[in-house]
Amino acid sequence: MAKNYKLTESQIPERCTQSLYAGIIADFIAQGTDTTQVTVEGMKPATLRAGLRRALRGNEDVKLAQRGEETFLVRASGA
Repeated sequence: MAKNYKLTESQIPERCTQSLYAGIIADFIAQGTDTTQVTVEGMKPATLRAGLRRALRGNEDVKLAQRGEETFLVRASGA
C-alpha cells in the first residue's frame, strides 16, 4: 500500500493572536468612542469573544458586551 502522507521535520510557529486582541483593544481606546462593534474577517464570533475576554483580564477601563452573535467593546463608566 502506498503512503499518502508526508512527514516533515519542523518547529512549531509561535502564536500571534494575542497581539491581535491587544491591538484591537488599543485601537478602541485610542479611538475615543464609548462603544464599537468588533468583527474579524474569517474568525468565528465565539473565538473573537474568548480572545478579547482573555486580553481584557485586569483591564477595568474596557468591557466586553455580546448581543446575539455580535461583539462590542464598551468604555467602562468613569473611564
